[in-house]
Amino acid sequence: MFRVGQVIVHKKWKYRGVIVGWDEVAKAPPEWLDEMHGKNNKEWRNMPNYSILVDTRDRLSPQLTYVPQVNIDLVKNTKIMHPLLDDHFEGFDGAQYIPRPWLKSLYPQD
Repeated sequence: MFRVGQVIVHKKWKYRGVIVGWDEVAKAPPEWLDEMHGKNNKEWRNMPNYSILVDTRDRLSPQLTYVPQVNIDLVKNTKIMHPLLDDHFEGFDGAQYIPRPWLKSLYPQD
């Protein structure tokens, strides 16, 4: 499993982002999952899914995505740009972002 603060790249769409949350199994409404993940990928609902702030250099407008684990890879030594980054993180240690106390309290094991 990935952790809050890690920087990832989407395997298919190639955008970079930082993980700001996760669920052990998908928590989005079934209709949304069908539309976003496709009806042929029902197994994605039973794996970790991650909330990701997308790097604004890769998408024109600030976005938050919800992505199954199978679709992301870890990226090292990469900073991202997003207007909500400072709301979620105190800084970047060269490898990953350091969650603010409120975010750390939601994911204490990360």
